[in-house]
Amino acid sequence: MESEPAYLATLDRQLLDQPEAMLLSQLDGFLTGVVVSPDLITPGRWIPLIWAGDEGDGEPEFDTEEGLRAFLGLVMTHYHAIIDSLAHPGAYAPLLETDTRSGETLWEMWIDGFAQAMALSPGGWARIEADDDAGCHAALAGIRTLRDFADGHRDLDRQEEDRWDAEAPDLIPIWVEMLHQWRLENDPHRPAASRRAKVGRNDPCPCGSGRKYKKCCGVN
Repeated sequence: MESEPAYLATLDRQLLDQPEAMLLSQLDGFLTGVVVSPDLITPGRWIPLIWAGDEGDGEPEFDTEEGLRAFLGLVMTHYHAIIDSLAHPGAYAPLLETDTRSGETLWEMWIDGFAQAMALSPGGWARIEADDDAGCHAALAGIRTLRDFADGHRDLDRQEEDRWDAEAPDLIPIWVEMLHQWRLENDPHRPAASRRAKVGRNDPCPCGSGRKYKKCCGVN
């Protein structure tokens, strides 16, 4: 991860100090999922999951209440940084770790965090599936494929595995921005406005690759 804001190093260190807390990339995916969720997820629901751990019963361990407040302040700083980046098309970038031995970009922890956020409000994601937005359907299908692949619930042949490893870091921000746009356009509290045109399978892909949608983000 390059050119990180200074607060991220402190947040990363404090996450590592907590016995059951998410790692930074996992937290980034989790907060992104909370932000783009079609349904509002209140902090009271998602904050405890940061340190809940695999068993779901982890508790924060800070020496003082001030330490806990400082930690939560860092979390909220990053939460708002994600919101700010999504306000500028093309600016969102997931925090993905890099394998120091191979140089490979590791997306699995980010996907795990995003999937945890999705599980908090399944009804909202079901509304996207019931809509006729092909781009968002492809985004959800791609995220779920990566989640199942990372969890070992889906077997891929070597060629498919290599393709996903190579393309996932570039596809994830595109998918996130598509889902964020859907959330904005379908917010019941938003003033009525014209919807963007639906993406046809033979239309140019909205990610800007120059390829047809069915050969790019719509490959799923």
